[in-house]
Amino acid sequence: MGVLADRLILDGAEYRLRSDGRAVRDLVGRLESGERPAAAIAPGAITAADVAAALALEALGAEGTLGPPLVQARPPRPRLERILLEPAWADVFPDAPRPARLALCAGLLQVFDFWDASHEAAQQADDLGERGSSAYWHGIAHRREPDPGNAAYWFRRVGRHPVYPALAEAARPLLDEHGDGALTSRLLSGGGWDPMAMIDLCTRADASTPREALARRVQRVEMWLLLEASFAAVAPGVPS
Repeated sequence: MGVLADRLILDGAEYRLRSDGRAVRDLVGRLESGERPAAAIAPGAITAADVAAALALEALGAEGTLGPPLVQARPPRPRLERILLEPAWADVFPDAPRPARLALCAGLLQVFDFWDASHEAAQQADDLGERGSSAYWHGIAHRREPDPGNAAYWFRRVGRHPVYPALAEAARPLLDEHGDGALTSRLLSGGGWDPMAMIDLCTRADASTPREALARRVQRVEMWLLLEASFAAVAPGVPS
């Protein structure tokens, strides 16, 4: 599923970094204790992609899991907030454009449910002219607020995002398994991806129903793909 996913391997029941075999939970624990991402990176061992991949897995869960709730919730790992903010990643990517760093941080903050900080980072990136992923993270934030009207405004600003084809492909088997042909047709309209139908699905799904589980599984894939794209914007050409 991309550079970040390729950094991870499943060893029995535990995920580890492909680079040095370190358990993901150990790296996340170091970050949670206050170690900045730049300090966790070791030449020839842990990379920035490893750190981002560990955080993505911790927030979104493994493939097939539900991922974050559809509506914003209390942050599950509150001590992580300060290492997800843009100043911490400026040390990792000092030469990357600040708007791109802000868009990445908007994503990392959003998947860990730091809603206000994510919204602020997305807005700052947009104010600085970022036109890649900040509007998408902004739309997700309002979808999870939930404020479907505001979410729709931001998704109209997104336009045709590069992750949509991969998202449509990854969502299809989940939709086929769910077995609602009309919903599949709406989400995969014309063979593409309809973010407005996703807003409707996420904001109308009743709690603890198969439809809510489907929406969360699709949202998890969406968030992972968007984190991949956001990371690629600050680290172009990073090999998998």
